Amino acid sequence: MLLRGHRYLETSSRLVSPENVPKLLNKRRRNVILITRDPAPPREGVSVLWLSTIDHPRAVDPRKLHVIEQKVWESLRSGNADVILDGLEYLILENGPEPALRFVGKLRDMAVLTNSNFYVVASDALEERIRSLLKRIVE
Repeated sequence: MLLRGHRYLETSSRLVSPENVPKLLNKRRRNVILITRDPAPPREGVSVLWLSTIDHPRAVDPRKLHVIEQKVWESLRSGNADVILDGLEYLILENGPEPALRFVGKLRDMAVLTNSNFYVVASDALEERIRSLLKRIVE
């Protein structure tokens, strides 16, 4: 893509189903920032932001979207990485749909600015209205 005389890498942002997360993690070509509810230990090349309200060194409070945003931004600025948001339903539950969708928009913009791919994991449990707004934000 050419934008104002500068060459930018082609990046993608899209909705994926939960069963596609392992595929994304296995076929990655760059580091991954995984925002998830799963407290599993991180793998090599995968930075995990564990969404939880408990007080734990690896946990990030889901109600503090600005903290998550800052951690993602720092990781993206330090090198090429893909962002996978696998905790959207939990963020909606803790913050409400509007703040959570605004947050998704910010993450997408940060990924685009750093030539990174951005994936949002969305199950069929999302309301159709929220799913349509999410598609407009991400795709």
